[in-house]
Amino acid sequence: MGRAFAAVGAIVVLGGGAAIGYAVTRKATGGMSAMQSSAMAGAVAQLDGDIKAARTAVQVRASTLSTLPQVRAAVVTDAATVADAVSHGELQFTPENGEILELGRIIKGANKVESLMLQPAGAMRKSHAGAIGSYVELVDDQIVITEVAKVVPTAAQDQAQLAGFLSVTRPLALAPAIKPLIDAGITGKIVINGKVAAIGAMPADAATADHPLSSQDGAKIVAAEPPPRAVMPLPILVGGVGASVIGLLLLIIGVMGRRNADPTRAFQAVTPPLRTGLGVAQTQLSAPAVAAGTPSQVQLASEVQVVPQNLGPGAQIGRWEVVRRLGSGGMADVYLAQTKGEAGFEKLVAIKVMHGHLARNQRAVDHFLDEARLAARIHHPNVVAIQDLGKIGNDYVIVMEYVDGVDLERLLTSARQGQRPIPLAVGLGVLCRICDGLEAAHRATSPDGTPLGIVHRDVKSANVLVSRQGIVKVVDFGIAKAAKQVHYTIAGETKGTPSMMAPEQRVGEQVDVRADVYSVAAVGYEIVTGHGVNLDLAALAHLGVENWPHLPAPSSLRAGLPGELDSILLRAMSFERDRRPADCAAFALVLEAVMSSHSLATSDKDIARWVEAELRFIAPSYDGVANDLGKSPAAT
Repeated sequence: MGRAFAAVGAIVVLGGGAAIGYAVTRKATGGMSAMQSSAMAGAVAQLDGDIKAARTAVQVRASTLSTLPQVRAAVVTDAATVADAVSHGELQFTPENGEILELGRIIKGANKVESLMLQPAGAMRKSHAGAIGSYVELVDDQIVITEVAKVVPTAAQDQAQLAGFLSVTRPLALAPAIKPLIDAGITGKIVINGKVAAIGAMPADAATADHPLSSQDGAKIVAAEPPPRAVMPLPILVGGVGASVIGLLLLIIGVMGRRNADPTRAFQAVTPPLRTGLGVAQTQLSAPAVAAGTPSQVQLASEVQVVPQNLGPGAQIGRWEVVRRLGSGGMADVYLAQTKGEAGFEKLVAIKVMHGHLARNQRAVDHFLDEARLAARIHHPNVVAIQDLGKIGNDYVIVMEYVDGVDLERLLTSARQGQRPIPLAVGLGVLCRICDGLEAAHRATSPDGTPLGIVHRDVKSANVLVSRQGIVKVVDFGIAKAAKQVHYTIAGETKGTPSMMAPEQRVGEQVDVRADVYSVAAVGYEIVTGHGVNLDLAALAHLGVENWPHLPAPSSLRAGLPGELDSILLRAMSFERDRRPADCAAFALVLEAVMSSHSLATSDKDIARWVEAELRFIAPSYDGVANDLGKSPAAT
């Protein structure tokens, strides 16, 4: 018996020594920290949003001013006449929000460009010689957004001789976008159309990574990769030390046993449990008796902790094995994981692990738990299913259905950049499926049949996933409103994505399902026209209520669209909620009528073919993962 103890002890000592050796000799790795990654994602999102908002504002402004009768008449005069008309109030040009206005004309025969007016006087000229179009430029520490619109002279004979133009330019300061990066210790540069602006002092020989801006082709933030650093896997080191100690004890017991003269004497080696953190314990989140789709909150053993830096491939989260990390948001990290059973059974899931520092914030925890509780009550093929909810130590996790596909925002951005209109049948089919998923959410009930009164409140293309099989799924109920929930929004507090919000939600009023109808219509506008929508509080204050939403008719932006889509989409985005369809089912009904009358029926296979075609353009940067990234309400 002593010899057996000694042999086992020697093996355990060798294994522990190997673990210690691996831990202390692990090669240095680079990459951003979680805080830096979050800062980078936030800066890219903020800059993208600011550029999109400014673009929309100058487009609407230029389009409005360029069609005024007095402007069309002014382009056939001269600079002195225009100046006199402005001074006498005949031309109402009042630059706002730091914008620059320029009116000019091109004499066709001489190919001569003449500037007739520049306000404010002495401002930089960014009219691009009257070339009609949208422009994004980097000038010193500002991003300059310009829209040059065509001005058609009033008289036909003048139209043959000259072409008028009006440009609206607005500058965006870089400092607000750069500050989070500098605060996080990130250095690099912003690149737009070949022009560069520095972010801190980037080392000359630093490795870099590109972070594209979807709002402008070729625009990107180039960030310096942090220098390699050695990361010691603490659980492996502790486990190795513990194994070595236990092995040494067994070895000593074995040697002493061989020296004992009494062969009948028995020794009992008491081995304490070895705690190596997550990766050894494989505790289930829920008891088997819990009904499918009903999340439980089971407090697991306190010694089992989710250690984010150890959640690499092969690590365990409860009974699920991590395959890889999908991404990170303001509230949680998301991992692709799998569970294995007998006879080679495997199932993939997406697991959202709440950031540890937020677990101490009861309001944040309530948000996180409400998301799972609400979404778990929605049973529909067009909504991402919640499979489990649990707590490991102090860490909350949500287990979700894994969607092998891509989010709709990425598909729309890819199509827009490649100037590939989305097939109308596919676009309307996707829109109807979004309506079906939201209608199921709106009609969800508690176990006793009481309506939950769920309103998503953050419907946008980024929160719609489309699988490779053409299945459309609504995701991210993190800020949904319900009649019964632990967390409540404070009166006057607004959450969601401002550019896609219904006006009543944007100003902090109570919302109902018609707020989701508005947002679905905004997504539909982007789908069928290929143009972004950005109607936030600033637009509301500037443009007013009359003729809201102040967007060009879809048929004017894309040839061949059924004319009835203009009124359907713009009516669903009405300022007054009573003018919108009563719910998503009613909205889907009118869309389906258009599809039927124009033979635009589409199947999941049709959507799948479109997704696969777009993925060829998105690759190789696309990694094939589409589950949501747990964005916090404060970050959206």
